[in-house]
Amino acid sequence: MKNILSMVAASLLLLISLSTCSASLAQFAGDWNNVDPNTGGITKLSIALFGASANVHVWGKCHPTDCDWGGVNAFAFAPNVSSDPVSQAQALMATFITTFSETTLFISPQGSRLSVQSYTRFTDNSGRSNYESSDLFQKSSSISAIGTITEIQPLQKYSKLEILPIMGKIGEN
Repeated sequence: MKNILSMVAASLLLLISLSTCSASLAQFAGDWNNVDPNTGGITKLSIALFGASANVHVWGKCHPTDCDWGGVNAFAFAPNVSSDPVSQAQALMATFITTFSETTLFISPQGSRLSVQSYTRFTDNSGRSNYESSDLFQKSSSISAIGTITEIQPLQKYSKLEILPIMGKIGEN
């Protein structure tokens, strides 16, 4: 029994390591929402792919509506120098520059979610401290429901099965 459990554990570790190695740029694509609805930082991001390139668009918490940071090109990072970043991307890096700050995001998959590490450096001599934050994002649903569906009715009710006659046999003129 102990040997079987050891083999299962070894198989699971192998499966986990293989799934990490099979990461691709495509896993980042889509619209993502912060799992914390009360965040004071980044509320959502949208990642678009164009071949081997990625564009990261970000929105941050503002009042009354979220601030649109815009989109920037992102750099993909693979496991090693000889890896293909399109088929083996493990992280993205995107840098947003404003008149008063520079914010660099490191985006990596965490299961079915994205982990985003944000590093902000102030460039306006305001005396504010540079800071780091961490957020977790989940893919937004592409289907939005309006109201509730209480009952679905068929367009037409049939009381009996109708059989259509065959007009001829195959091969007849």
